[in-house]
Amino acid sequence: MRKLLLVILSITSITTLFAQPKAEEPSIHDHKYYFPSSLYDDSVSFNKAIPSLAEKVIADFSEKEKKNFEKSAGYYFLAEDYNKVIASVDSLEKKGDKLSGMELKSYAIAKMKEKDKPGSFEQAFKQDYSAAYNQLTFRKKVSVALFDSSVINDFQKGYKELKDKFEKNKSDSLSYEDAGSLLDNLSVYLLFKKIYPLMSPLTQDKNYVQMFPAIKGYKWAGVVPVQNIDDKLDPKMQYKLLMELTGFAPKGQESTAQKEINGGIGEVARKINLHVAGGVPKEKMDVVVIVHAGALFALLNNEKYKQKYQVDNPNIALIKELQDFGAKFIVCGQAMTFLRLEKEDLVPGIKEAISAQTVLSMYELKGYKFYDVTLD
Repeated sequence: MRKLLLVILSITSITTLFAQPKAEEPSIHDHKYYFPSSLYDDSVSFNKAIPSLAEKVIADFSEKEKKNFEKSAGYYFLAEDYNKVIASVDSLEKKGDKLSGMELKSYAIAKMKEKDKPGSFEQAFKQDYSAAYNQLTFRKKVSVALFDSSVINDFQKGYKELKDKFEKNKSDSLSYEDAGSLLDNLSVYLLFKKIYPLMSPLTQDKNYVQMFPAIKGYKWAGVVPVQNIDDKLDPKMQYKLLMELTGFAPKGQESTAQKEINGGIGEVARKINLHVAGGVPKEKMDVVVIVHAGALFALLNNEKYKQKYQVDNPNIALIKELQDFGAKFIVCGQAMTFLRLEKEDLVPGIKEAISAQTVLSMYELKGYKFYDVTLD
């Protein structure tokens, strides 16, 4: 799931628009900004303080950062300096990038028009954004459509977690890096919270949004539309897919993963959807998923999962949907013993083999295509 999210974000404008300095570039800033911890509890005062904080950070930009138009546009947005927002995005367009900052430029233009004509923001934004959007290629329209309400919720979650972290610190100042992190997260959340309802009638056209042709229970299993495909799948072939899953969660994300659908199981769903979207009929697909090591805990029935993690198992509905499609889940008998699990501890319909390794060798010798869906 994490890999897919990064892919999605990397092909859309917002990733670079509010990007922070690269990790390999050491910070040259040792500034501290007065930002009382009491502001975090007072939304009105907090919002009033943000433009000033943004202006102070901009004033401390290095010469290199001043030329980073992707970075500066978001800060000018928070500082409410809309002329400089437009200038920054125009600089990107001169470099041939007509997608990055498109939404932000339309926002800035609409805010400036609203000064002369109060109440005109929505109409002005829709007019300018529609004109810019309609000039995009099909592929770029698809990339814009990747931003839906669930991504906005992720922005909100990231901003809130960071804000809560700073509030707990009880500090009345922010370092340059912390101020940048706060502004970066707040930028994307505030911008898209405001404009997404205005964008969505255009960007969520069915011709551009992701497809879920077979498995619908995992939000990252969608398939984006592609035009003019040259190398098409053969719908008459039998597609035999073998997936190996060993991880319960990416390293360091165990507590979060307990409440989310397992990314490896989700990747099984995505691979099925990719084949079906490519024209392969359900009856022409044989899917085997061999599960061992920590991934076995994702297959626990709800009672056992709740005993272990104190939450309902979020994987059960997706596992059932995959089983209904025809996917066969097989667990490793060796790992089951090592982890002291019984077959009745798992969701119904799971098969058991003497070992994962023997299942892998048998199905590969039968001509199955192997995929490693282990989590990083």
